[in-house]
Amino acid sequence: MPLFEVDPESREVVEVAPSTFPELKLWERQDLEAWVTSAPALAGGDFAVVTSEFDRFDRTSERLDVLGITAIEPGRGRLVVVELKRDGTSTTVDLQAIKYAAYVAAAQFDDVVEMHARHHDLGTDASRAFLLDLLGGSEDEPPVIDDTPRIVPVAGDYRPEVTTTVLWLADSYEMDIRCVRLQPFAVGGRILVHSETIIPLPEAEQYRLGVLRKRKETVRDQGERARAGRLIPRLLEADALALGQTLYFRRDAVPASGPAWSEEEPLYRATLATVDGVRTLEWTDPETGETALLSPSLLAATVLHRVGVRQGDVSSDGVNGMLYWTVDGETSLRDLAADAGILQAGGPGRRIDRDALRRMCAAIPRGRWTTYGDLAAAIGVPGAAQSVAGVIATDPAIPNAHRVLRSTGQVSPRWIGEEGGPEFARERLADEGMGFGDGDIAPPALRWVPTPLDPAGTA
Repeated sequence: MPLFEVDPESREVVEVAPSTFPELKLWERQDLEAWVTSAPALAGGDFAVVTSEFDRFDRTSERLDVLGITAIEPGRGRLVVVELKRDGTSTTVDLQAIKYAAYVAAAQFDDVVEMHARHHDLGTDASRAFLLDLLGGSEDEPPVIDDTPRIVPVAGDYRPEVTTTVLWLADSYEMDIRCVRLQPFAVGGRILVHSETIIPLPEAEQYRLGVLRKRKETVRDQGERARAGRLIPRLLEADALALGQTLYFRRDAVPASGPAWSEEEPLYRATLATVDGVRTLEWTDPETGETALLSPSLLAATVLHRVGVRQGDVSSDGVNGMLYWTVDGETSLRDLAADAGILQAGGPGRRIDRDALRRMCAAIPRGRWTTYGDLAAAIGVPGAAQSVAGVIATDPAIPNAHRVLRSTGQVSPRWIGEEGGPEFARERLADEGMGFGDGDIAPPALRWVPTPLDPAGTA
């Protein structure tokens, strides 16, 4: 791609000749790596940096350049292995990247939290909150890390041996692999870098995604059923639930515009059943009379669509069924697990005190914002940001929900209120005098950190 320098006064246009990283005495570790960790968009973007210069592999001292992570669907993340080469002479950059991908393929969520905390000099609670916010999931149902990392060689150019191999791997084995080419230009005392994804081309990627969509939807549905049912077997083993038991949709998640809640309303009733060893919910559709077997999260999403809380296609994205299905209209399955003492230590088994959360949200000043993590810490459940987000998203009685943002200072893309989605939340904040900067980020100076409640429940 040619680059031109234009003199705005004389209007003279001069083509700037491309250079190379070796010519400019720029190096992989000191320069390219620092640039990519600072601006992941140079390596194709769409990921957050977990670590760099990572060499803590078993039985090898090899060093991975940059490791990132990206969300591929709510509650599921994929590691991103970036291998850097400053020129185009390597014939093995693809093989090196594949090797590193194999090294990290078995990493679990806690491993990623540990790497992120060490690299960014954060506490594990802060890294865990950041990654839960990025990937979705919760403390009791942490995100699943896919075992097929994305592979991203980044180089000044590529030899045909590399591009041919990458195309074959992508087409024949459906690997998430791509090649990014960086082209430097020296302009005066500055260096401009053009980043271009050459494999796959955007139009080819759209075609590939279309071909694979149905297969991915099947895998996602299977994964959703497994994640949503993960807590139920433990509740059954603890005799806190029983197969055949009637469960009810949570009363306070039903808006005034929906059918009135009652134990007899079929829309809000389901039976705990098991099919092929998977615990699921049996539900009779009051509109058609047909019986369906659905995961708790997908059934919760279906009910939310029926009562008008969610719009568009029915999807369990962003819905945790453990928060919505209850034994009595009030006590959710997650709260039941907390009472039974079977949630992971430190997770949201420390039940969210809804009254305390409502009081804390009511105290958020007009024109200010806070985060789910700030609120979690203030009401005595540090690290439970995702659980607090789930409660706020499903409890219409919580005030000022539009003033609660992600830890990045952005409105959650899954935010929804009675009046609309994320755009409505931004509009309300704008009406209160809050301007958003680049990336729709709220001003850090306007962040409000609540005073923690004392043991008596008062600020």
